[in-house]
Amino acid sequence: MVHVLEALPLGHRLWVRGVGRGLSPLLRPRDSVRVLRCGPGLLAPGDVALLRQEDELVAHVVLSTAPWRTAPLLGPPDAPGGVALGRVVALRRGPWVMPLPRPFRPALWMAQQAASTAWAWPRSRVVSRRVRNFLYAGWSLPLRRRLVGTLEVRLLTAKDLDALLAFAEERLVVTPGFLRRQLRERWGVSEAERRGAAAGAFDASGRLQGFAWVDSYRQEGLHLEGLWVRSLVVAPRARLMGLATRILHVLMAEARRQGEERLYADVDEGNAASLRTFDRLGFQRADEKLTQQANEAWDATGDSTRLVVFELRLEA
Repeated sequence: MVHVLEALPLGHRLWVRGVGRGLSPLLRPRDSVRVLRCGPGLLAPGDVALLRQEDELVAHVVLSTAPWRTAPLLGPPDAPGGVALGRVVALRRGPWVMPLPRPFRPALWMAQQAASTAWAWPRSRVVSRRVRNFLYAGWSLPLRRRLVGTLEVRLLTAKDLDALLAFAEERLVVTPGFLRRQLRERWGVSEAERRGAAAGAFDASGRLQGFAWVDSYRQEGLHLEGLWVRSLVVAPRARLMGLATRILHVLMAEARRQGEERLYADVDEGNAASLRTFDRLGFQRADEKLTQQANEAWDATGDSTRLVVFELRLEA
């Protein structure tokens, strides 16, 4: 898509999907934007610019043009280096289209300044987290069950790439390129060729509401043996529905089918929900040697989070 946009003549318009989280919560990662192809000279503070940052497209608010500065709706200014490809003239979420006319620029600029300032206060983030936890607590479970509907938990195949990338852009820190490569070369191939696996919970529309995968850490240069559970995430709207347990059961069965004798997991010691899930499934706390080895491996990458390491013996 980057190359298509760069080749598009100036003045032409194009709908583009998947422009990152820069306009969240106004725009979800897989919503669409309509882009007017133009250079930075036709952009002004308060416009929403479509930028190429390395090999990714992002839609950010223009803060100033001299010097050139952009920023997400919630967050600090971008580092220098983004290339402006055009101006976002409309947003589309499902059937709804919202134009972004030029007179709207001052309001959007002021909204970005106010929102970023408020979000920078630690208390604002604490309040936001508490509100989110309240909304997705047990009292709302019956309503959320009706809204989410029936969920199918299964292994992912190569046909699930779009659903996986949409979920990853919103929920995961793993890069889309890594997930695309894994799904096409390791997880989504035939049963005989599969190495490691990914599983997800799909709603009736084919959207992922939960995800996890198992694979070797050695692909990423970490010197840890065996197969490890990674990125166990359930969307807030689908929490307390037992999805994490169901996803892990699918991955445990696949690891057993592939001949693995043990399965490992490393969990942030502050993630009480995940710690309870692994305890309930019979995972045992690993010995001090393996726990220290895993923490040292992650410390070497710059991640200083303290991890609890689990292991499970897979019965034949």
